[in-house]
This record gives sequence, structure tokens and C-alpha cells, in this order.
Amino acid sequence: MLLSRKRIPLAIAFPAFYVGVAAVRSDDARGSAWLLVVVAVAIALIGGRVPEGMDPRAVSRRLWTVTGLSVAIATAALASRPAWAALARELGTAVAMIGALRTLGEIDGDVGLAPKATEAAAAPGGLPPKHLVRLAIAIVVVVWAVAGLVDLTTWWAGTASWDGHGVMMASSAGAVALFTVGGTALLLGGARRLELEVPPRALACAGAAGAGLVLAVFLAITDALTPDGAIALGGAAACGAIARLARAESPLALARRGRRTLALVVFGGPAVALAALAAEARIVDRSGIVLVLAVAALLVGAAVRKLEEPFLPVKGILIDALRDARAAAREREARAAMAHALVRIREACAVGMGPTAAPSPELWLLHPSRVLTVNAAGYLQERAAELPAGLFDLALGEPHATLRSSVLRALEVRRADLRPLLAWLDNRDALFATVIAESDDPDGLLVVPVGARVEELTLEEARAAKQLADAFVAVSQAQSAKVRHLERERSLTDRIDDLEEELDRLHHAQDLDIGRHTLASTRLARPATVGIYSAAARMAYDALERRIAQDAPAVVLARAGIDPVPYLARAHLSGPRKNGPLVVVDGTASREHDLARWTDAKTSPLALADHGLIVLVDGPALPRDVQVLVARSVAERRPPWERAEALDVTIALTSTLLPSIDAWSTGAFASLVASGRLAPELAARFEGGEAIVLPGLSERSEDLRSIVADRLAREGLRLAGTPIGIDAGAFAELVEYPFTGEDAELAAIVTKLVARVAELGQEIVTAKDVAALALGVAPAPDTTLRSVK
Repeated sequence: MLLSRKRIPLAIAFPAFYVGVAAVRSDDARGSAWLLVVVAVAIALIGGRVPEGMDPRAVSRRLWTVTGLSVAIATAALASRPAWAALARELGTAVAMIGALRTLGEIDGDVGLAPKATEAAAAPGGLPPKHLVRLAIAIVVVVWAVAGLVDLTTWWAGTASWDGHGVMMASSAGAVALFTVGGTALLLGGARRLELEVPPRALACAGAAGAGLVLAVFLAITDALTPDGAIALGGAAACGAIARLARAESPLALARRGRRTLALVVFGGPAVALAALAAEARIVDRSGIVLVLAVAALLVGAAVRKLEEPFLPVKGILIDALRDARAAAREREARAAMAHALVRIREACAVGMGPTAAPSPELWLLHPSRVLTVNAAGYLQERAAELPAGLFDLALGEPHATLRSSVLRALEVRRADLRPLLAWLDNRDALFATVIAESDDPDGLLVVPVGARVEELTLEEARAAKQLADAFVAVSQAQSAKVRHLERERSLTDRIDDLEEELDRLHHAQDLDIGRHTLASTRLARPATVGIYSAAARMAYDALERRIAQDAPAVVLARAGIDPVPYLARAHLSGPRKNGPLVVVDGTASREHDLARWTDAKTSPLALADHGLIVLVDGPALPRDVQVLVARSVAERRPPWERAEALDVTIALTSTLLPSIDAWSTGAFASLVASGRLAPELAARFEGGEAIVLPGLSERSEDLRSIVADRLAREGLRLAGTPIGIDAGAFAELVEYPFTGEDAELAAIVTKLVARVAELGQEIVTAKDVAALALGVAPAPDTTLRSVK
């Protein structure tokens, strides 16, 4: 800028001051000339201030308008019409009108898609808003140029013959120019109707132009000013108001005040005018008439809200419905508030169509996504649905977070990405969709149908819809949380049901595993189910059962030919781990010597024996590294692989006595460690416990008959299909036999006897059959063996 900000007001005030001083010094100055000059200079000084950061183009428009207005007011100080004053007045008025028109052309548009939609919606062959303003400026320049030429002719000729023509031309030019400014404002409001904030400003500017024209007519009729001076002053004042209104910060407040002013002028203006005429007229009872008209004006002011309805968009039906729904959202229960809001909006949209002709508005709630509508009876309905992608991103960028179908329709050709959203809105016959959001994170969406409406959505309706959406933020969040909790509860219920079914399956599988373990243990314990009646057998078995019942490690010693596994299996079935597995490890099997197998989480005997009993049969025969691994795992209750749970295993070890019984009379178990056959680490697991020695057959003669009878019966069923018995003579022969091979030798003798009897077709073993085996007589066995440590 050529001038500093501080000097601009002085530069603007100088023309008004110069013209005003010249007018005051002239002979035909009015009595109030100094007052008009002071007003003109004050307007120039105040209006010429340029705020920091103001757009340079806006500064230019403002200075033009202020300059013209101040000059027009200053020239009004003259009672007559000198040519130089007329030229200054007309030039100032023209400058003010040009500035006002340029300000109209630069009314701030909306954010979002509306400005592009305005360009796309321009009718083919029609004038875009910018060209419309340029045409209006050209008209104003032409009409004022013609008026100025007449004034120049009058000044040049120096005669008064042209003065009447000058007044007529200036008045006509002012009226045409002012009408052009007002018409341009109305046309701009219609051309930019898709921009919510433009129509209220444009309509207010048109109203200011009309008010300026009315002011000019009033000043001319009352002879306060000459017609050309009146139209110049009215036009300049209107331009000043237009410059202010076109950049009003709150177009919503401007629309409300303008509508109220219009209602007061239309309904209260005639009463005021009649009162003024009655006061001036010579009527006998004029005071009563004035009083009645004053009361009528007061009643109009009191009922102005009701009188505003004809000027509201669609008579305010949708605005009232949205406000009513907003109040319900705060005063009612959540679902009742939503139902009432949707019913009220549908009633507003159905005006002219029938009470239920319009489709139901839709209230979309998120987290999870679902849509709520109302049926013909007004009951709330809810269903799961999905919103189109990108809807919220687009709507949040629009004024009041409201996406309008008309804007998308105007951009349908240019923006292919908007077509799916437009199709989605058209499928719902939607007028607009407003986002329910407390911040940038949306909570829902309100979709309002168009119904019988043909007008565009207004700024007040969009604001009312946004206020309703804001009122539903808490309701939407609460309902979404409630639905999420219900879905979570339902999911947890289903999950619990599934887990209960899974638990039942696991219990069934566990019962099957227990059954299998019990069946396997029972099968192993079968040989020990009979023949435990003698004192020696009873004492040994009871000692073993006590050890197993105490969940303590057990060591079992027996002569060659005696299998200790059945006794351990029977004790296991009566112990605390009877439902757990019984794992028998054969220490003489090469498969059990593989250390890698013992460290495998799936095949290790330690893993298979978890929560059960592991029996190391001939445990000293296992390699030392295997014995150490087993000892550490049992001692630390930790398997040799990664596992969170502790290892829960009870261990039992068996060993075979050597034929030299004297060597085992004392310290039999200690000798295993001393000989290096049993690792000290494993032996330490059994310290403090008594080794249990199983008695031989020669020590339990009381049990022999039941054992032989059981074996003969079972072997007879196996070979001959029928149980085989034994007579007293044959049993007497067997009792005398020493059975140095213990149970193994008895099993072989029983097998031979059953085979012989079956061949002979007998069912009873006789002494002759026993003698036929030539068993001979063996020396009496030494019975000094007892339980040793």
C-alpha cells in the first residue's frame, strides 16, 4: 500500500472535509451543515481504519465505500445544487456503489463442497457470480457517467437551463444504480444458494439497498434534501450498510435479525405510518387514532415471533421439529427420545404428503454400526447396517457437519468419487445427513428425508439439525455402550456355553482317560488279586499299600521269577493317584536307555506318568544319565523341558534279588548303590523308606491253592474252553514242590498240566498228571529272607 495505515483515514477524510468546508462557506449552506460535515469526516476517519491482517482486496473495497459515503454526506450540507457539488456527490455515490458491488462479489463462501457445487450448478449460458458483479458495476458506471455528463454540461454552459435535467438524470441514475445493487445481491443469493452462509448475507444486503431507496424517497418527499441528493445519500448509506453486512461474522444472527426486521416493517410499518399521518393531519380526534395505532404497533412487536413464520424457511416446520426433538433428547429416556425425535422429523417432512407418506428419518449409531427408524405406529425399530466408506470424512468437512444431497448432485458429473454417496442418500430420499460427533470422532449420523420439500436447506435448519445431533451425542454414546455391553454379555454367554460344552467334553475325555488308566492298571494287577492270605504276603502287601497311600517313593525287592508289577498296580488302584496313569518302565529294555526319549515332552515316561505313578522295573539296569535325569526331575518337580506347570509324579523302583540270599540278608538296597548299579542321586529319592521284599511261594503255602486254582481255571478257558480243576492228591504233590522259579515256574507247570488234561479230555488235574511231569523233589528252601533296608 502507498500510504501507511495511520495516514489512510486522513486521506479518506480529506475529500469529505474539503467538500464539506466548501459547502459550509457557500451562501446556500444548510443550518446543519457543520453537523453533516462532522458526521462525514467521522465516518471517513472511523471507516478508514484498517485492521491488522485484513485482506488487501477487502481493504480496497472498504475504502471505496467509506470515501463515497463520506463525500455524499458532506455534499448534503448544500441546500442548492451547484455543479461542482453535484459532480462530487455523484462521483462519491458511484464510488460507494462500486465498492459495495465488489464487496458483494467477494462474500465469503462456505467450507467444503458448496463453492465447487455453485460453479458446477451454474445454468448453461447463464452468468457466473463474478460476471454478474462485473455487469452490475458496468451498469452503475454507465448510469452515473451519463448523470455526470449532464452536470458537466450544465457547469460548462453556465446556465440553469440544464439544472432540471441534471436533477432528473442524477435521481434516475441513483435509483437505477441502487436498484441494480439490490437486484445483484438477490441474484447472487440465488446463484450461490448451495452455500449456506451466502443467502442470508445477500438477502440482508438486498434489504439494505431497499432501505436506502426508501430513505431516499422519504428525504425527497419531506423536502429534507433535493431528489438527487436524497437518492445519493440513501444509496451511499445503503452501500455502507452493504459493506458491513456482506462481511458479517454471524450470518445466522444476521438472518434472524433481518427476518425480524422484515416482519416488523411489513406488519408494524403501516401502523406507524398511519399514526404519523394521523398526527400531521387535522383530525378532531386524532389523539385517539394515534393511541389505537400505537397499541397496534405494540401488539405487532409482542407477536413478532408468530408473525415471523411466513418468512421462515418452509414456515419453520422443520426448525420447530428439530428443536422439539432436541428438547426431547434432554428430557426423556434415551430410546423414547430417539423415537420422539424421529416421529417429529417425519411429521415435518410429510407436510403436504400425508402423516406417514414420508419415509422415516434414520438415526445411525456406531460401535457397533446399526440404524434406528420408526414405523407407521411410531415404534422404534433397529437393525444392523453399514455406512458407506468415506461418508464421515466428507460430512465433517461441511458446514455444521451436514452433507446435503443437492450439493452432491451438483458435483455428480465432475466428481465420480461422490456418486456412491449420492446414490446412498437418494436411496433414502434424503435431504441431508448430519454427523453426530462431540469431536472429530463421530458417534452417529442423522439422515432426514426430503419429503414434499422443494426448497434448499437453509443455514438455520442446518444449525438446528447440528444442535439436535449434538444433543444426541450422549444418547448415542450411551446406547452404543449399552449395545456393546449386551453384545459382550451375549458373546460371553455364548463363550461360557461353549466352554461348558468344552468342559463337558474334557470331563468326558478325562473320564475315558481315567477308565483307560484304571483298566490298564487292573489288567496289570490281575495276578495279585488272589492269593494274598498268608501272613508273609499280607505283611508285604500292606507295607507296599501304605507307602503308595502316603504318596511316598517305594522300593520293591523280589526273587527272580516274581513279578512285582501286579502288586504295585493293585496298591496304585487303592492309592490317592488311582485315577492317574501307571507307567511301567522296563529297565532292561534298550528303548528306555535312550536319553533323548526321556527329554521329549511328548514321549518321555515322565510326561506320560504326570499326576500318576512311574514304576522303574529293574531300575538299576537303567543307564546312569537316565537315572540322574529321573532323580533331578522328581526332586525338583520340573521336567527336562520347558513347562510352566510343576511335574507331579510318584516313583517306585524294583530290583531282583540274587540267588545268594545271604548277600541280601542285610543292606540289600545299600549294596545297589555301593556296587555302582544305582546312582546316588536316584537312591537319595528313597532314603528313609524301608525296602519291601515280596515273599516267595514257599513262604506262602496258604496262598498256593487259590493261586493254582485261579491259574488252572484261566488257562483251561484259554486252551480247552472250560475251567480246569485239581483234586486233593494232585494239589498235595504241588505243595511239596519247592518252586525255585517262583511264579514263573508255577505258570509253566500250570500250562503243562492244562495241556495234558486237555489232550486227555479231562476237566480235573489228578496226582497222576502231576507225576507225569516228573517234577521231582527239590531241597527245602531257606525261609530266612525278610524285609531289609
